[in-house]
Amino acid sequence: MGKEENILEVRNLSVSFKVMDQVSHVVDGLDFFVGRGQRVGLVGESGCGKTTTLKAILNVLPRNAIWEGDVLFEGKNVREMGREELNHLRRKGAGMIFQDPSSALNPVFTVGDQFLTALRYTYDTKVNKKVLWQQALDALSSVSLPDPERIMENYPFQLSGGMRQRVCIAMTIAAGRQVLLADEPGTALDVTIQDQILRLINRLVEEKGLSVVMVSHSLGVIRESTSYVNIMYAGTIVESGVTDQVFSHPKHPYTKALMACIPKLTGAGIAEGIPGRIPDYLNPPAGCRFCPRCPMAEDICRKQKPPRTEAEPGHWVRCFCAEGVR
Repeated sequence: MGKEENILEVRNLSVSFKVMDQVSHVVDGLDFFVGRGQRVGLVGESGCGKTTTLKAILNVLPRNAIWEGDVLFEGKNVREMGREELNHLRRKGAGMIFQDPSSALNPVFTVGDQFLTALRYTYDTKVNKKVLWQQALDALSSVSLPDPERIMENYPFQLSGGMRQRVCIAMTIAAGRQVLLADEPGTALDVTIQDQILRLINRLVEEKGLSVVMVSHSLGVIRESTSYVNIMYAGTIVESGVTDQVFSHPKHPYTKALMACIPKLTGAGIAEGIPGRIPDYLNPPAGCRFCPRCPMAEDICRKQKPPRTEAEPGHWVRCFCAEGVR
């Protein structure tokens, strides 16, 4: 996909946090892109920097964050945007769907109050309340919520988890945003409702031409919900490519290890975890961050960071020892 077709590009993004008198190096040299109408996955273990990456895209990192690199939205650098441009990005450009809808909605205000407040934020001028109310009803209907009028009068605690998540999605799409940043939107829900939410997001992508960055630690969710995937480990994308290609022919030792962790439906053997743990971000390895856990590690892996290499057409990997690199 050509760069002119990309709505979002992340280039050499690094994010660190000041912790007391030390610095925690969480995200390290991230590169990925999102095309218009494309569903892109960002998958990895908990604590690998996925949510931090989404916050960097919206430029809502905390004050103790130190970040380098570029985040380009429609060709404009988010890091260099003034207040007006940032407000426009958050109002009309990209919106975030959080993994826990209970914490995303205020329990002491009705859904209608919160929905209208969110919609007013997206406009630069005052808009008639009736217009906003109808816009909210249309958005709730588009996410398959029955009786939108009743939903607007309800408090969040009166709705189920799946309904609250649909409300959050409706708030995000009502303003006509172009990119959805979905931070594990089904994690707090049971598997049947999770499947409904993922199908809903896929339908909205097709109907409205939205672009989606789907963050998850579930390989199954990513495989079913994305067309392009980035495998992330300890703040670094170690492998990326077309989803089916990466899952069918994984190159990086970490990707292979993740695939081996998936339980077999045939019951043939017990899935094993990956030995070791993610590195200490206060003192990360000098070379490849996966090196301490990698069964294929060599001396060069401990000393140098592997470059991003195209192992086969459209299939990229950061590894000195990966298949197709040697």
